[in-house]
Amino acid sequence: MLLSRFNRFFQRARCRSILICAMSLALIVVTMAATGCRALRYDANSPNLCGNAQVSNPMIVPMMDRWFVMDQISDEVDDYFKIYREERIRVLDGVMSEGWIETHPKIGGTLLEPWQLDSTPGFERIHSTLQTVRRFAKLRVIPTGNSYQVDVKVFKELEDLPQPVGASVGGPLLRHDNALDVGINEPWLTGRQKGWIPRGRDFSLEQQILRNIQQRLSRVAENCPPASVTQ
Repeated sequence: MLLSRFNRFFQRARCRSILICAMSLALIVVTMAATGCRALRYDANSPNLCGNAQVSNPMIVPMMDRWFVMDQISDEVDDYFKIYREERIRVLDGVMSEGWIETHPKIGGTLLEPWQLDSTPGFERIHSTLQTVRRFAKLRVIPTGNSYQVDVKVFKELEDLPQPVGASVGGPLLRHDNALDVGINEPWLTGRQKGWIPRGRDFSLEQQILRNIQQRLSRVAENCPPASVTQ
């Protein structure tokens, strides 16, 4: 009696596992059909544009009210990440300072989380499904005379565990120092953190953020006159 109950329990668990695997494979097939095979290829030097034209990074936007510009950029970034700190553009003696935004790291959205927008369709979302990946963003808004330069950088990291999850034996001692970051060209970048391996930048998400910011600001630029520095 008891043995038969155990057999039924394990058979149900096995059926559930098979069903979950089948659903995951179906989602992958649908993603491939929607984005194309090229979207599944990893190329660290080129963004996954998905048929869209590439936007220059940093992107040039016309001069307008600085508070409105920062509000629109902050609102766009908030759709993907939780903002950690933000410095608004300020005017001191007629000179505009640089604005910037930094976000908290966020674990990448999987195929089962389509509402998470930090993983773009194609390779990035599949990679976030099969591996533990996190991303964070840093943006700079640089006033340049009669325009702004919006510089967007999204960094990607892969989880680095000292040993496999559930392992009962000790693993080798891993080094988490950042000695290789000496002489970094961009000192405002964050160095390596313990337990995470830097994987470069997510160009596809950078392009998506830039396109959306461009659309937000272009609607206002068409109807509003250029703003002065003293605004």
